[in-house]
Amino acid sequence: MNTRAIDYITEDFYESLSFMDDELPDLDTVRELFYAPGLLINMSFGNPITYTAESFIAGLEEQIEEQQLTQFMQRELYAKTDVFGRIAQRTSIYEYSLVYSETENLPRGINYIQFIQVGDLWRINSMIWNDENANYRVPASL
Repeated sequence: MNTRAIDYITEDFYESLSFMDDELPDLDTVRELFYAPGLLINMSFGNPITYTAESFIAGLEEQIEEQQLTQFMQRELYAKTDVFGRIAQRTSIYEYSLVYSETENLPRGINYIQFIQVGDLWRINSMIWNDENANYRVPASL
């Protein structure tokens, strides 16, 4: 199964969130990548933090407006996508930085992204991620 469309959507997601000083992330693109309300769950802080695509975007907009977030970069390092019919699951290892120009020894994590095919288009249905920490390390085998 050709997963190129899913590769592009994932790349668009990470790129749309990334921005430098005096820029804004492309949150309209983030919004367009999700099917229906979407479900995003951050497991990096002990208890699940749950968002819809809209509440996730609103939270980012608020952090940017209050200048709690002035730069951000996130990119995929490794991916494996499994497709069955019109559903897909992607294991996406990412790295991120709160300073756009930083490039070495960045924090990493794993994002499990679920996609559905609606008509001819793939869309993100849900995602759940966990940043790497002392208790959870990205396996070297990935």
